[in-house]
Amino acid sequence: MGRMLESLKLGESRRTPVAVSKPEAAPVQDCVTDWEIAEEVPYIEVGGPNKKVELSPGLMKHPPQAAPRPPHLPAEPAPLVVKPMTAYVTPAKPMAVAYEPWPGTTPVPVGVGAEIIAYHQPEHATSKEYAALLQTLRAGLTTGGAGVLLLAGLKPKVGTSTVLLNLAVLAAQAQNLRVMLIDGNGQRPDLAQRLGRSASAGFMDVIEGAVALEQAIVKIGIGSLHLLPTAASAKTHRPLTAEAMSWLIAWLRERYDLILVDGPSAEDPAALAVQLPHADGVYLVLPRGATATGASQDGIAQTLRRMGGRLCGLIHTHFDV
Repeated sequence: MGRMLESLKLGESRRTPVAVSKPEAAPVQDCVTDWEIAEEVPYIEVGGPNKKVELSPGLMKHPPQAAPRPPHLPAEPAPLVVKPMTAYVTPAKPMAVAYEPWPGTTPVPVGVGAEIIAYHQPEHATSKEYAALLQTLRAGLTTGGAGVLLLAGLKPKVGTSTVLLNLAVLAAQAQNLRVMLIDGNGQRPDLAQRLGRSASAGFMDVIEGAVALEQAIVKIGIGSLHLLPTAASAKTHRPLTAEAMSWLIAWLRERYDLILVDGPSAEDPAALAVQLPHADGVYLVLPRGATATGASQDGIAQTLRRMGGRLCGLIHTHFDV
């Protein structure tokens, strides 16, 4: 600054006024009077000699750098690349559904009668005789579908139910058939008890509309052997009609392979006449050596035929003492 002031002072003193002629006739005009500088004004450098000055580190520009990551942290995952997705629409198709109740577990039978030898001792000689009898009875069936066999005793307590129970167990257990056993003897409805089961309803309750037929069927637990009892108190029901028996047999033929009916004895012809016409084969059970009282075997056959039954043979029973 001192050098600048000094230069200004020296320049001011060296200026000389410029002479300007002023004619008398010419009007006076305003003008600017300047000073002539005889010497050249020295060059003044403000700030001293030119020097290279480095910028402060705080003013230096650096490219952005990523923040350091601790070595124990995992590397950052790669960026997720979303690709376009093509959607395909399949036309809906109708779907049919059907409901079937879950089958309950059939308990193992307890208390099966000792007389049902085919269940307790399948390899016993008597069981072999029952197996041969079952083959003979099935061979006599002429129907292509489920066969209906009816066994009727010449009189009560001749072993009709025992024969039928052994045949039913063999058919369901050894031959894997769907067997329906009908307790048609209203005088002694005890098949459920002898198979170790209890029955609170029977097909007579179904006929009268008290329960559904599926609710009256008892699963025995021996193969696919089912039982249709008469009723818990069959004697209090109205007599079975031919129309009701026809409907019952037709319903069972569609669901089973073999239907075995424990029919009433010949001493109850009214009840026997209702069941006989619906059986494909009728067999009369009587003790060995016995015949019909006061009549021949031919007379018995003729009586059964008049009732509408087809007598296919006689089954003789005897008990080992």
